[in-house]
Amino acid sequence: MPATATITKRLPSAATGAPEAALPEHGEVEYPEGRWIAQSVWHGDAVSRAKVALDSHFRGRKDVLVAMELVVYYQRGNNRARLQPDLQVVFGVGRGGDRSSFRVWEDGKAPDFVLEVASPSTAENDARHKATEYAGIGVREYWRLDPGGSLMGTPLEGYSASGGRYGPVEAVEPEGRGVWLRSKVLGLDLRGPRQDGATVVAFRDPDTGREFTGELTEAERRMRIAEKRASAAEERASAADKRAQAEAGLRRAAEKRAQDEADLRRAAEERMRAMEKRLRNATARATRPGRES
Repeated sequence: MPATATITKRLPSAATGAPEAALPEHGEVEYPEGRWIAQSVWHGDAVSRAKVALDSHFRGRKDVLVAMELVVYYQRGNNRARLQPDLQVVFGVGRGGDRSSFRVWEDGKAPDFVLEVASPSTAENDARHKATEYAGIGVREYWRLDPGGSLMGTPLEGYSASGGRYGPVEAVEPEGRGVWLRSKVLGLDLRGPRQDGATVVAFRDPDTGREFTGELTEAERRMRIAEKRASAAEERASAADKRAQAEAGLRRAAEKRAQDEADLRRAAEERMRAMEKRLRNATARATRPGRES
């Protein structure tokens, strides 16, 4: 589908398939983790680069989950109601922990941003059926990338939910660098340049003009190395502090044991002196001359 087309998929209400209409859960239901095999080198590179780029952009925010190939279950009790976006971004749920799936009813919302990377075996399904499914669970923006450049009308397409329908996102054109598409969800501009023969997602921060694709610049590499070194130094200092605390604890414990042993010795000596005193008194009484009658 060209970027100027409109996906006229009516976003369903809660009564027609939104997360609130989830099936009741009967007994224990397993929600298996997904399995992903990149369709091609370009496909895998495009997904991983976009993941790295967004991870880096949102690294200062703990409330943003950026996940690659994480299964989305959207009906409680129905593990067949599932989607597996190539990349998803969710705001307000936190990135902590090691998720094996994303369950809409647990976090109270669907992903905000979804990217699918087209391949010959998935392009038609991405264009037709997945648009309906993502609209149905409340995904706010749905994006598609064509890494090979032969499966879609344009390298990159973006659609946002507005007025009950998916429509094309706003196009912007900063100073002759080509058409960028505005993601209001991410707060970034996106386009699909070619790098090493393949189309990838490039991101641009409209506030700063900074562009990034998931490949680190030399300055960023140096910064990451410095951050890793600083983190390693902090870990070493923390480990040394823990060792010092442990050694101090051992010294205190040894001192307490020595004090306890000294107290026991003093107590034993006092008991011994008391017994000796009683023995002397008893002996003195036994040898004292008796009274005459």
